Amino acid sequence: MRTLIVGSGFVGGALARSLATDGDSALVASRRPPGLEHDADPLAPQWIQLDATEADDCARVVESSGADTIVLVHGPSDVTWCAQHPEEAVLGHLKAARNTARAADVLRTILISTDNVFDGSVPLPDERTPANPANAYGRAKLAAEEVFADRPEACALRVSLIYDWESGENGKWLNFFASCALRLRAGE
Repeated sequence: MRTLIVGSGFVGGALARSLATDGDSALVASRRPPGLEHDADPLAPQWIQLDATEADDCARVVESSGADTIVLVHGPSDVTWCAQHPEEAVLGHLKAARNTARAADVLRTILISTDNVFDGSVPLPDERTPANPANAYGRAKLAAEEVFADRPEACALRVSLIYDWESGENGKWLNFFASCALRLRAGE
């Protein structure tokens, strides 16, 4: 199996390593290369530059990847940034989803979404619970989900917040957990 993972953050990298452990092949595609820890990882997948918001770039990478499965874990995923730039957040997620849907056509596609598509009024939401995002990040992810809603070869996985340690090296954005830990270390 060959998987194209669009997004090189924590989830994309962890998924690629898991696939490699199982003997499958993964290619990670993103605007910027994965962090420096990627290069030292013996299970690190091949990386290719991709701006998924550009239709031609997306088509080129999907075609050249030889993938039979595509996993979208693209951003922006910083909830605070999305709140400050709601139109950009929706547009970025929407463009990447549309371009991937066009380029992937009938390939199995998995969109990693968020439980932020729910407003919290239902204690244990499931697939039947109507989406009602209470924040810009949830609205952006829901817009991407809707691109794939009628495609039988696609699905959306709505996950809760996922944190791990990130160094912030190589210009990578720091998640909330790592940002707090670094600030505490600095005495802030």
